[in-house]
Amino acid sequence: MQPDFECQWRRRFAERGSRLDDDAGIAGWTPSGLRTRVRQFRLHWEAEEDRPAGCWLDVGCGSGVYSRLLQRAGHRVAGLDYSVPSLGKAGQRSPAGIAWVAADARRLPVRDGVVDGALCFGVMQALAGPEAALAELRRVVRPGGEVWVDALNARCGPTAIAEWRRRWAGRPPHLRYDTPSAFRAAARRAGLEPVAWHWMPILPSRLQRFQGLLESPACRWLLQAVPPLGALLSHSFILRARRSADSAAPRARQ
Repeated sequence: MQPDFECQWRRRFAERGSRLDDDAGIAGWTPSGLRTRVRQFRLHWEAEEDRPAGCWLDVGCGSGVYSRLLQRAGHRVAGLDYSVPSLGKAGQRSPAGIAWVAADARRLPVRDGVVDGALCFGVMQALAGPEAALAELRRVVRPGGEVWVDALNARCGPTAIAEWRRRWAGRPPHLRYDTPSAFRAAARRAGLEPVAWHWMPILPSRLQRFQGLLESPACRWLLQAVPPLGALLSHSFILRARRSADSAAPRARQ
């Protein structure tokens, strides 16, 4: 990974926040890609019916899509992002009551163990590695608190082919991808205990008419039942984890 990889993405997100006005563009996704991500997140989130209202962070909130979902679910929410222009637009299009804070996912301006949960979506692929951000997420949630984090899947078939072509052409990495096993291991080292794993199959815009098949109950069951198939067909994944009461992982600030 190039040393200036993270700096390049910081500049890109600031530029997107300044120039673009749609949620998908600010986040760096296509409109169909963002809709698919949000829809699949809501499916898994709403399956947890016994989650009490609490204080949640949306780390890497962009224009506030997930922050607004959390607020509508009854939670007190703070959205954090290092793109100040994106935060400005998040505030303009969101109801009152959400706090917007300029912050880096690897250096959260939050005291230890004070929030009930944290979301971190669309962030890991723009970092040189997941360790520092995972350690910060673990640090700020209370013992027993939840962390939901997504990452781009290095085992996805189309992604692996595209990245091989990129390397063959001598082009530098555009995004960073994680393998499922390495990501789970990084979460455990950070002091987070994986609770659930969700594959996110996402077809490109030109094939969106088939997206419903991948999200059908039968296909979702198959992807979870056969992990190699889930990895092959899924552009991304979501890890749901908890901070255990006795976890004492060291901070991993950079």
